[in-house]
Amino acid sequence: MQMYVMSSLPPGQQSLGGGIFNTVTKVWTAVGLGISASIYNAESTSKAALQTDIKPYRAIYWFCVASAVAGCLVVPFLTIGTQGHSTGTSVASLNEHREKNNFQKEKEASEGEETDSGRLPNKELV
Repeated sequence: MQMYVMSSLPPGQQSLGGGIFNTVTKVWTAVGLGISASIYNAESTSKAALQTDIKPYRAIYWFCVASAVAGCLVVPFLTIGTQGHSTGTSVASLNEHREKNNFQKEKEASEGEETDSGRLPNKELV
């Protein structure tokens, strides 16, 4: 999931998106563990070190099932935009743009060779 979140952001904001994603994940993990501990303590009948009653564990199990169902109900409402590019930009048009830029660079490099300005030609290795 994290990969999709990062690639849907502009390159300059991907690290910020990763930080926010990791922070939210850690916070909700801590909240879930806190709620589970509270349920366990509320359902425990004795304060013995070794619990032999299954009632607290069953309550935590049903809490986890309810949380998973709630998460599954939210999934259809999630929308993930175009991955890695702005909307309306296709892969074919991006490839065409790259080819045009490469052609322009090659043209500038060849023009640099023809001029006698005393500087080295601008050649790039591809």
